[in-house]
Amino acid sequence: MTHSKQRHGFTLVELLVVIAIIGILIGLLLPAVQAAREAARRMQCTNNLKQMALAVQNYHDVNGTCPPLCAPYKAYTRVHPAWGNYTAGVRIFLLPFIEQTTVYTAFDADANSGSNKAVWDQEWTRNVKIQTFLCPSDGNSNETSNNFSSVPTGHANVMFCVGDALWANQYHAPNNYSDNEKIHSRGMIFAETWHPYSFATDGTSNTACVSEGWCGPGSTSARLVKGGGVAVVGALYDGTNAKPGPCITDGYDPNDRTVVNGNGADTWRGTFWADCRVANAGFSTNCPPNTVPCIWNNSYPWLAGGAGSNHSGGVNVGMLDGSVRFVSETIDCGNLNAYQVTAGKSPYGVWGAMGSPQGGETTSSI
Repeated sequence: MTHSKQRHGFTLVELLVVIAIIGILIGLLLPAVQAAREAARRMQCTNNLKQMALAVQNYHDVNGTCPPLCAPYKAYTRVHPAWGNYTAGVRIFLLPFIEQTTVYTAFDADANSGSNKAVWDQEWTRNVKIQTFLCPSDGNSNETSNNFSSVPTGHANVMFCVGDALWANQYHAPNNYSDNEKIHSRGMIFAETWHPYSFATDGTSNTACVSEGWCGPGSTSARLVKGGGVAVVGALYDGTNAKPGPCITDGYDPNDRTVVNGNGADTWRGTFWADCRVANAGFSTNCPPNTVPCIWNNSYPWLAGGAGSNHSGGVNVGMLDGSVRFVSETIDCGNLNAYQVTAGKSPYGVWGAMGSPQGGETTSSI
């Protein structure tokens, strides 16, 4: 008796169907994988901001005040009042409280030496990348150099809250703007200002301390909003007072809202971790999160907005009490065409209230 053996295989149609099914499954799985990766990145960013908020607390425990945004420190003096190139900044002062004592010790030794060079000329800044200052969702944060080819350096996405007002120059205003010197009361982390926690009469759980911002490549030719671009908007100040609304209307290219209007002020924002200039290290709670940051001009960079991230829908914000919240980019921002105030409730809604430490806003309003 003979037995016939039959061989079974896939037809071309069956093979194509299997391939199509696999493709569909991969297509369904890929967004889930990407979402999981972004969730992990966002968690890491949240952890970094919590570490920074706790660092501010620890600084306060040691010194009795919050650190200033910018301040002279020994040899690092106020050589250029408008920009403060030689001045030490908040990220430097917090180094010992984020396990970066070695870098801080090098900074302190250099300040004691009397060299008085700009911070980006100092050896203790070169080739230093501090992961706590970075958000892994921002691709630019992985860059290690800027267009000072001799000064490779790490970037920073961590930005500090200067309050709800626009006047946030490195130093107190010149005499002809003396009324605006009072604006330092609208934020906890301000230039040449050392506020104790008791200054936050609205409560530490209601007052923003630190958030995130996009970092740029350090080139004036780059104009992408999410690429670290900062717009120069002269209409922020009308000769009498300042308001943030023109940042939203004039800060974008009229044909492309992903691009900064004009050539942009600069794209140094977040490029250099030791830089304490307000346009590069601060944010104001007047314009909504994830909108273009704006300054008035290059000499007196009053800041509108500045909190921005690549997280979908909003930004992480570290509060003075050490907690971290996710703030939606659709948060109530009140009347953006209202002039900044020197006292009382913020005109910029819930977001403005989060930035002002003593606006008199109740817990329920935040």
